[in-house]
Amino acid sequence: MTKTKLSLPRPARRSVQISQLQARESEFQPRGSGLAENHVAALVDALERGGVLDRMAVWEDPDSGTLIVADGHHRLAAYRRKRWTGPVPVEVFKCDMVTARLIPIRDNAKDRLPLSREDKGNWAWRLVVAGGLTKADTAAACGVSERSVAYMRRTLKQLGETGADVPQSWAEAQAMLRGDDPAEWNDDARDEWRRAMIDDADRQFGASLSHLCQRSPEAAAELLQRCAGGKLAEIADWLGYRPASGDDDSNPYDDQWDEGCPAAF
Repeated sequence: MTKTKLSLPRPARRSVQISQLQARESEFQPRGSGLAENHVAALVDALERGGVLDRMAVWEDPDSGTLIVADGHHRLAAYRRKRWTGPVPVEVFKCDMVTARLIPIRDNAKDRLPLSREDKGNWAWRLVVAGGLTKADTAAACGVSERSVAYMRRTLKQLGETGADVPQSWAEAQAMLRGDDPAEWNDDARDEWRRAMIDDADRQFGASLSHLCQRSPEAAAELLQRCAGGKLAEIADWLGYRPASGDDDSNPYDDQWDEGCPAAF
């Protein structure tokens, strides 16, 4: 199979009407959670203040000439929500479909939300399924490791041997491959599962926890202690902390730590 060099063509800058643009989110939206409503609202506010949104990246379908939004779905939603009637700035990429799939995951524009690890993994999986890119190019484009891409390729091959339909989600592909028994997971599967849980929790309350850690480490530690319960010792052990010996063993992580370990919690 011929491999495509990771390189997007130079886009042409144009102004078009919103009615000329189409959105195929199933093909060009790496963010599995869809649109972030708070971000769309912020962009609408920027338009109402007379601000200018960055150019949307558009792919011109070589077969039909249709202009498809490849990067800028939040901006498109903001324009539509504002019922924008004037022209909007875009950059138009003319290339084949394999290359076009790289547009949504190139360097982010300033008003673009960063992709989660889960989203990057899902997009890398979709690139592997689509084919045409080298392992190194897929890894570089999506911000994942070449090891992960190699594992995706092995997974795709094994699923093909079973005759199963290939799922869109990387997590679904792993679940299909391993079955429902977590005991059969290999190290790669366990790592991907753990990372997905971290990303999900980070989206839900990571910002609040980070803010609390900065304002009051003691309060953050108390919250962790309250939430962790009997798992606190395991968490501390994983982080490399050891409780100091003492007379009161009711909660050995409350006060002192062995020499060389910083006070925590």
